[in-house]
Amino acid sequence: MSISDLCASFPHNITQNRIQPVLKIGHGENPAILSAQLNSVSACFEPGELLIFSDMDADLVVRTNNSDSVSGVHVHKAIDILATLPKAYYQHKDFAAYNTLQEMIANNTPITAENDPTRSRRDSDKLNTGWKLDKYKFLAGVERAWEMRPNREWYIFYETDTYISWDGLFRLLLTQNGAFDPDKEIYLGSPSPGRRTWFANGGPGFVLSRGAMRRLLARKAENGEKGIGVGMGMTRGWFEEQSLTEKWMTAVQGDCCGDSVLGWALWKAGVKLGGLFPMFNVYPAHGVVYTEHMWCQPLVTLHKTTPRDMVELWRWEQGHRRLGRPILYADLYAFKNPGLLPGSSPSKSNNLNPRRSNDLLRPNWDNTAYDRLAPAHDVHAISPAQCAVECDKDPACLQYLHRGETCVLMPYIVYGAEKLPEVNERNVTDESNPGGWRMETETIEFTAGWMGGRIKGWRREHECKEVDWLWPSLDRYF
Repeated sequence: MSISDLCASFPHNITQNRIQPVLKIGHGENPAILSAQLNSVSACFEPGELLIFSDMDADLVVRTNNSDSVSGVHVHKAIDILATLPKAYYQHKDFAAYNTLQEMIANNTPITAENDPTRSRRDSDKLNTGWKLDKYKFLAGVERAWEMRPNREWYIFYETDTYISWDGLFRLLLTQNGAFDPDKEIYLGSPSPGRRTWFANGGPGFVLSRGAMRRLLARKAENGEKGIGVGMGMTRGWFEEQSLTEKWMTAVQGDCCGDSVLGWALWKAGVKLGGLFPMFNVYPAHGVVYTEHMWCQPLVTLHKTTPRDMVELWRWEQGHRRLGRPILYADLYAFKNPGLLPGSSPSKSNNLNPRRSNDLLRPNWDNTAYDRLAPAHDVHAISPAQCAVECDKDPACLQYLHRGETCVLMPYIVYGAEKLPEVNERNVTDESNPGGWRMETETIEFTAGWMGGRIKGWRREHECKEVDWLWPSLDRYF
């Protein structure tokens, strides 16, 4: 089906009047990730509904149907929100590449992947290129979002590798019997530890209410009143207090992360984070940790989503919605079916115990995760077969990983990802060699296993009869 078909029932009245989505990108990031985002999670937005904030102005094209007509194309405007920062910002070393880029644009020099000064050539280059500019977009993005779309009930900030179930998010904010009042100071997301408080990790996205935006952006005027003054190139004018980006410039320069500084600025303004993990989830689709604590909770967002999963999950979601309830983690399980993996072979250890005829093994795979509420533990095993036996002995074990001579037993379910063998070198004692030691090479292989029959039984026992909506908390991990 085309994007137009899949977006036919999208509620544009919400995104045109009540909720403002804000996508943060970098013009030099992986084009495949941005393309996946615009052709899935952000695909249903009409031009003008979605604010896209970047470090360079650009037109982003999305083809919404299979025709070549103009009506089948959306052109979104990416806005360089760094261009209107206070001038003092550009004197910092982090802006060296950005300043060079602006000179190239002013001189009409074509920008390519080869000559772009802000583009990372390797992952190790990130700290020395445009990746450093990312942290400066958080505060500027909040200011600009209010300036361009003032007084929306809710502002949703997210990134190119953020997966959002808009159905789940709209239900959370708009249909929970008035649980969330947009004129109250509300700040929602996945908690991360920051400066003496918690902040919302930017990767899974975060939400600011109209009340929180007003509180954060308010400045004292010369007449003693409080007002909101933001704008492109706007000076302090009649405000006695500095703007958000002026006030926190030094803090951003000295911090690794813009979401951390934003959380601190909100806390100092009297707006505390409401933690909603795992509805706002730091894990990608292949890394979700399925436990009984979150099984019946709604999926709202995921982070570090691969381009392929971004598109496939979005299309999968359109065909798996249910009337009257959002997609739950219990539903999301069927997207990857951990324990029922395509291409997996029956476990070679099955002959050790006929009760485990549904067990599955996957070599060169890692399904580990370390969940505090369902902790894994290690035992000794010399083979995947022995590891399977150890898991079978533990009634709580749903899956396992064999690596080297270690067997990790896990009371939860994870799909996982490819993990090729690791070659390690170590010094071992050898009195026959000068110096009394020699170098030894060790190859560690990874084999993931799932107790297929036990997982099927676990799922039957945890049928979701109602939606487990969470109330914001910083004390609750799950």
